[in-house]
Amino acid sequence: MNARTSSWIPRSRIRFAVGITLALAVAGVIGSFWWRGTLLLLVPALAAGWAAFLMLRIRYQLSPGGGDWERRIHELVASRLGFATSSRDSVLDIGCGDASLLVALLEGSPTISVTGVDLWGANWSYAQAACEARLSRLGLNAAFHRMDAAQLKFPSGSFDVVVSVMCFHEVRAPTNAIIPGPLAALREALRVLRPGGVFVLIDRFGSTADYDDGAELESILQTTNDLRREPLVPTLGVPWPLRIMRGLGAAEMLSGRKSVLAGHGKALEALVLNDLPPVVPVPDGNFDSVK
Repeated sequence: MNARTSSWIPRSRIRFAVGITLALAVAGVIGSFWWRGTLLLLVPALAAGWAAFLMLRIRYQLSPGGGDWERRIHELVASRLGFATSSRDSVLDIGCGDASLLVALLEGSPTISVTGVDLWGANWSYAQAACEARLSRLGLNAAFHRMDAAQLKFPSGSFDVVVSVMCFHEVRAPTNAIIPGPLAALREALRVLRPGGVFVLIDRFGSTADYDDGAELESILQTTNDLRREPLVPTLGVPWPLRIMRGLGAAEMLSGRKSVLAGHGKALEALVLNDLPPVVPVPDGNFDSVK
């Protein structure tokens, strides 16, 4: 991330919107010399131009020069985690991007062990090598892996802490998956978190386009304790246009702990039942344990 722009909105998306705007506008104007009806192309040109403006403005607002909202969000995540300076917790950042969040966490708690995963697709302006070089220049240590958030290649319970910021809604469902990509990513995040471990996750959890009616989301969150669900816009006082629905308007921060019984319900049930004496009926119709 440079001094004036944020990495959250890829330049390729902005260039595409600008290209569509120019193509439609030119076609509409030139075509009007032969048929005035082509001027109608100016309507979608204006829509594409508006979209390009919003993306440019939001990208600027996230950058240091435009309010530094990306940094503010990372600071909010760090404050929810509340690491001690000497903490040795293992931390996983899903969708780590250019590693800005991991840098912020390491600067506050240099003894934590951090891992970042991302697909670093061709549409984005950063990659694994850039993340490694950035931390090396800062004298910080982290492990980075190219990995699909919907299919993490870590054993269950691998990390003390799992964080993610505005990643899950970009995740595609694995082949033959029965739930959408964002829900698959959330499920994986909680799977690799150890029982009792802490999570802070920010995504468009309030968007029905990404999380349907919320029923499956609520079902997955049943495996957590001390859950806090905070809409990001009022929590931080996010300005327009960053606060629109296609920006952070549907974004929420989920924080809490993974239940210590998560994933062990059947095993604990069997253990408890095996330790109890069998229950049989007695002649008077009541039930009691065999003595």
